This record gives sequence, C-alpha cells and structure tokens, in this order.
Amino acid sequence: MTPERWQDIKQLFTDVMEQPIADRSAFLERVAATDTVLRDEVRSLLASADNSDSIPAVRTAIANAEVALGAQRSEAPVHAALQSVLHGALGQQYEIVRPLGHGGMGAVYLARERALERFVAIKVLRPDLADAQDNRERFRREARIAAQLSHASILPLHTFGEIGGIWYFVMRYVRGASLADRLRVEGRISNAEALRILSELADALDCAHRSGVVHRDIKPANILLDEESGRAVLADFGISKVQGAGERLTETGVVIGTPSFMSPEQAVGSRDVDERSDIYSLGAVGYTMLAGREPVASQRAEPGVFRWQTKETATLQSVAPSVSPEISAIVMRCLAHDPALRFPSAKALGEALARAAGESTPRVSEPARELPLFVPFALFWALIWIGIAASPYRPMSDRFMLLIVALFVPLGLLLHLWNLRGDGMTKGELARVAFWPPEWWGMWWPGPLRRPNDLWRRLPWPAKAVRVVLTAFLVLLPSIILTRQWVRAVSVVPGNGTLLVNAAELLLLWGTAMVIAAALSWALFRKLSLPDAVRLLIGTTTPSPGWNAVAIVRLLASPGGGVHPPRHDVPADHRRAIAELVAQLPPSSNGIGVLAIRAAERAVAAIDACTAEFARLSHDASTGELDRITAQLAALESAEGVSGDERQELTELVRQQLAVVRRMRVRFELVSNQRTRTFSLLRGLWVQLGVSRDSKLDDGVPRDLPRDRLRILCEEIEREADVSMELLHR
Repeated sequence: MTPERWQDIKQLFTDVMEQPIADRSAFLERVAATDTVLRDEVRSLLASADNSDSIPAVRTAIANAEVALGAQRSEAPVHAALQSVLHGALGQQYEIVRPLGHGGMGAVYLARERALERFVAIKVLRPDLADAQDNRERFRREARIAAQLSHASILPLHTFGEIGGIWYFVMRYVRGASLADRLRVEGRISNAEALRILSELADALDCAHRSGVVHRDIKPANILLDEESGRAVLADFGISKVQGAGERLTETGVVIGTPSFMSPEQAVGSRDVDERSDIYSLGAVGYTMLAGREPVASQRAEPGVFRWQTKETATLQSVAPSVSPEISAIVMRCLAHDPALRFPSAKALGEALARAAGESTPRVSEPARELPLFVPFALFWALIWIGIAASPYRPMSDRFMLLIVALFVPLGLLLHLWNLRGDGMTKGELARVAFWPPEWWGMWWPGPLRRPNDLWRRLPWPAKAVRVVLTAFLVLLPSIILTRQWVRAVSVVPGNGTLLVNAAELLLLWGTAMVIAAALSWALFRKLSLPDAVRLLIGTTTPSPGWNAVAIVRLLASPGGGVHPPRHDVPADHRRAIAELVAQLPPSSNGIGVLAIRAAERAVAAIDACTAEFARLSHDASTGELDRITAQLAALESAEGVSGDERQELTELVRQQLAVVRRMRVRFELVSNQRTRTFSLLRGLWVQLGVSRDSKLDDGVPRDLPRDRLRILCEEIEREADVSMELLHR
C-alpha cells in the first residue's frame, strides 16, 4: 500500500465517521462506489472502531492500521533496491547507513560523510521519476530554496548533485522524531511546549517569507524535533512557492499539499496563495498539538471535484478547555477562512504568541493593573519612614512630621482605590489584585497573595530556598545597619555591641553566599545554561517565553499537582512516574497497569543497555581516536623510500583499525537512534497514562480510557526493546 493510498483510506474513514451511524453505509457506498478496494479497507477500519463515536476508538483503529502499514513498508523491497543504487552512485563519498523515511517522490537515508566524518541525511529522487523533466526541476528547486534560507529552525542544505542518474541533496541530520511521530505516540503536546514550538516555527516562517518563499506544506510530518536541543525544525520545501519567480510547475486549479492542513484558498487550487496560507497551516498544526486532533477532518475529492468543508471549526478552547483564551484566540485567528482575517505576517503571529506566553493576569482594567506596583511601594514607604521616626534620638516634633510623611503615599493609595470603586470589581477582587507582587518580583511572597498563574508553586525546592534566603538577606541587612547605633548604645560592655553587629553581618553575608553558590552548582549540574540557571533561581516568577525553555520546563513541578513529572532525560524517573500513575488508575484498569509497568521496565532496561553501549563506543571510537589513527595512517603511507614487510604489515593493521573505528562510529549512531526511539515511546506511555487518569465524567466514572491505544503502545515498546537487544548483541 502506497502512502498516498493510505491517506485516501484514512481521509474517507474520517469522512464516514462524521456521518450519523445510520447513514454511514450509504455514504460509503456513494463516495466509494467505483473503488471496491477502498470501500473494503474503510469497512475494515469501521469494524475496528466498532461503529463508535468515541474519538479514542477511532484513533485506535487508525493506529492499528498504521502500525501494520509501517511493518509492510519496512519490508518493502523498494528500500533495498534504492539503497543499493544509491550506494553504487555515492559510495565513494558517503556510507549509506539506513533509511530514515520515504514518500511518493523518493526516500531519505542516514549516511556517514567519509571526508568530514559526520552523519548527514541524503534525500534521493526515485530513479523511475527522475526521467521526467518536471520531477527533476521540482527536486532541484527544493534544493535551491533550502540553500537560500538560513535559520536555526529551518533544515539546512549541505550540497546538491546528480551522479549516474541519481538526483540527491545532502542535509543536516536531525536526531529525533517528527512532530507527527510524537503526536502518534502522545496524542497531544503540553500547552507550554506547543506554544514554544509554534513560536519557533513562526520565526522560521518569517525568515522564509522575507526571502519570498511560501512553504505550502506545513504539517506535523514536516516538522522535526531535535532530540538534543528540543528545537522544532521545518523541513521539506518540495512544493514551496517563490513569490515573483513564476509558477510553471503548478497550474491554476491543481491542488497540492496535505488536505488536513492546507488553507481554503490552497484547497481550491488558487494561484493567489501567499504567506497567510502558511499561517493557516501553522494554526492547524497548533490546533492539532493542543487539541489532539486535526481542526478540519473532512476534505476529500469527490468524482474530480475538491470539496471544502464549510461548517465552522470547533473553537480550540471548546475542544481543549485547558488552553487559555488568549492562545485559543490566536490559533482560531490563524484558521480564519478569509485570509484577510488572519495574522498579516508570521512576525505578527510570533509577537502574539510571545504576548500569550507572558500573559499572567486575568482581565482587569488598566487602573487596577497599577495596584501591584502601588501597594508594595506604599507599604515600603510607610515602613521606612515609621522606622526612621521610631529612633529614640529624635525629638517628638520630628517624629510627628516623619509620621505625616509616612502616611502621604498610603493616603494616595486609598484615593486610587476610591476612584476604582465603580470599575466593575468587588472589594475582594480589588484587594486580591492590590496585593499581587509586581511582575518583576522574583523573591518570596505570601502564597495566597501571589498571581493566579505565578510559577512559585512549580519551582524546585533549591530555587525556592535561594529566593527565601535572598529575601531574608534584603530585609535583615538594612535592619542591622539601621539598628547598629541602638545596639551599641544599649550594650552593657563597651565594644560588645559592635562585635555582635559585625558578627551578624558576617554570618548573613557568608550564609547567603554559600546558599547562592550551592543553588547555582545544583542548577549547572542539571545542565542548565547560566542564563537559564539565573532565571530559575532568582528570575521573576511571572510566566514568560523564557520559562518555556526545555531545560527549565523539565525541572518544574506539574501545574496540576499529583504525580511529580519525570525528569525529561532520566529513564528511571519515567519508570517511577509511570508506576505512580498506574497506582492512581481506576481498579478496572489493572490489566493495562500491569502491561504499562512491564513495558516501562523493558524500556528502561533497553535504554540503559544502549546508554552503556554508546558510552563505551564514544570512548573507544571518539573523534580524537579517529583523528589519531588517520594521522598515523597518513604518516605511514606518505613515508618515501621506506620499505619492509613489517612496515607494510603495520600499515595494513592501522588501515584495518581505522575501518573498525569507523564501523564503531556507525554503530554508535544506530545505538543512539534506537535509544532515542525507545525513550520517546516511554515518554509517550507516561503521557497516555496521564490522559487515562484524568479522563473523568461528571460522576467520576472513567471515560474514554484508551485501553487499546495503551495496549498497542506497550506492545510497540516491547518490540523496540527487543530490537535494542538484538542490535546490542550483533
């Protein structure tokens, strides 16, 4: 079954599921009347879903078919044939390691570049398609577009060429999975991470649009997630459009792209597709990440006519209530059918996403927003002047005047509150807003008085400890300085007061410094950069885009409480979190819980074995070792006038050693990839178990528990664990 055929089956299945149960058979017969194979495949999926309206049941049916399809594809002989041809054409420059993926036009392979000793991805145009001029031109144009774009979130091109009828280009190799693979496993992405991914892609699109490039095929399958940095990388500019360059390859009325993510104007084959079409597609990706399903489920060709679904898309917040109104409004604006109603540019979209990431207060009026600054200032003003007035060395008249000064700002605050009495907020709401900490505040503050979305509760304990200590330092040090004279005056023994004050100051300074040093060491030990460490330890606790960094997010506690989320890069911590989640599942889920715990154990064992193996390989086949052997071989081969059996034997031994080290480096990459795949499935199991635990009806009965999906995921983890062990024992 080809990928295009599977997309047809999947789309028709989605269309049928949208119909009332009683009308589904008639609808299927009408749409697929002339294609009995298509009709039978969809009927098989319907039987798997058991004619249910349950979204998890639908997902399970599709997932089962995709797993089976993946197995068929992996066994397809076309991979071996194409890889053999590619090796014959490029074998001198590249060692072809394994296929990474394939589509209708060709395939992508992982390869080792021999000259630079680095791993790259090679995209190859299928030889049978390379005979057509249009296919070659489209392939060449994709390479040209990728070459002219330079951005951290756009997959860069290294080189392009043609050898012996094989058209190819070489790209940077991104370790990790596509967004489509992650959504397949996890279902949806957390709000903070989805917002970060959207922001990075909006920035990448801004770069492309400024170069006159419209991508036209933005979808989860074309978004790579770098395992090392966590950054989203936009790939596959195969059907991109260059503004003003002439579009000979795409005629009016020809529909290109992926139906579920293309804009309305692109769906009808319009030639007036501009940057706003990409904004629509990115909005569809955001909707899919946050809601766990595509926004438009019904776009299908019916006897030669492409039909656009005209009914309104359900708002994101109605499908995913945990998404804030601000983010929902941004995504729904991207999905407006009228391009004029969308964001005018990717830059404007990125700015809106940045504002949404920093949104931390409910809808209050502008005068009321001044209260969190006004109230602390008024209290601080009053305390300082009252403290000065309390000095026993001042005359009574001075104390009276200083108390009047102390009351000046608080009286202004009372007047401001009086003016807000008709602002639509109750006294309790005004008081709550008034005692919020300022947005720039990062130190200790009473918990009940913090902002609703304040991050304090999610901070790890070392970050809380250093903030509490700094707050105490800022209060105690001025107090010690202001009371120095009083302590000296009341001291019975002359000089004791001075010694006591100096000792208190020294203890406060050294104690604070030691706490800060320990907290900073803790943060750096967890591989935070210095800016991220400073943000985590003393930065403002108001949500902002900086808090969405992967390194920081993995250290924050779950916003909903309950099971503490696992550390992102620690397999054993995932096993712990999965066991805790299983304990919280309803009794009816015991069977799934046993499978999940066993799968987690197998996955952790496989990951640990892979980790140990590539630690050994990275030591024995390091870049330094490779350079040393290469230099030794070059010295032996370049020696002139030197002969002898021993020297020739030594040269041959070094040459063999170099070949072994290179094989070990390839093995290192394969083991690393296998570890990454197994770990991604383990993370997906954690997410799916969380969905199972949190799926409740109003009466508390579990709803939509994805037992079948979890079972499939556990079986997939078992298979990957077996593959890992086979790889390690070769």
